Amino acid sequence: MTKKLTIFFIATTSLFVLSACGETTNNTSMESSTSSSVIEVDSSNQTQPAEDGYRTVYKASLAQFENDKLDEAAGTIENVLANELSDYPELKSQATELKTKINTAQAEKAKSDKTATLLENSEYKTERVSELAATDFRDATGQDIKKASDDDIKTWLAKKETTENIAMETVETVSPEPSEVSSESSSNSSEPSNEVPVMSVEEERIMVLEKIVTMTGISAKDNQFYSSKEDEKTYQVEVRYAHEVDGVEISNMVGMFKYDLLTETLMKMDPLTGEYNVYTK
Repeated sequence: MTKKLTIFFIATTSLFVLSACGETTNNTSMESSTSSSVIEVDSSNQTQPAEDGYRTVYKASLAQFENDKLDEAAGTIENVLANELSDYPELKSQATELKTKINTAQAEKAKSDKTATLLENSEYKTERVSELAATDFRDATGQDIKKASDDDIKTWLAKKETTENIAMETVETVSPEPSEVSSESSSNSSEPSNEVPVMSVEEERIMVLEKIVTMTGISAKDNQFYSSKEDEKTYQVEVRYAHEVDGVEISNMVGMFKYDLLTETLMKMDPLTGEYNVYTK
């Protein structure tokens, strides 16, 4: 289902592929290709601090690569190479070499995977490579999403959508009617509310993804988003960038996030520890 906002959200229940609308005036910030971890520093008088920052991200990618976190390492090294590194030729060379090693390892791993053919011919490529989707699918069906048929995935997505719609309707049912709100509450209407705004499942997902795109600057056009609602107030969102290496489609992990609907707080997962920390650009 496609819904025209400042950007198009092409959704298959929890999968969102965002592309630029091009007809609105608000797309510039939404389409920024700057990744969430790209370091922007005025190097005119801070040359050394800028290089130190880039090297920190480079070392993070190297650590992920050495721990076989290939998708995460690929996403992280792209954050380094997205910067202007002409003043740091050694770092640029090291980062480029690491990217080649990571991509080669990703391609070799994909080629050796017996499920590669299923992925190549599937209509649900993002779901098949998503860690969140794999967990959701396994919990619901007991199967490995990489080995499941497209029909199985389609059926699961339909059931998931139905379940989420029912859950949302239940929340709406138990929400107090305007007539039930006390005059005291009305007099304090200017104060922040601790209640999650009532909206449809689709509207809520789109709102969360718009928030994440705005807060991180992650490109809405170039990346794929998979969302899973943990509870009434928390969304978990996985962002990936798909591309081909040696004729094999691979998917880089841009980031795993959690968004709190009540506090509007965004957290990002550390790929090595699995811990979530408050997101800062």
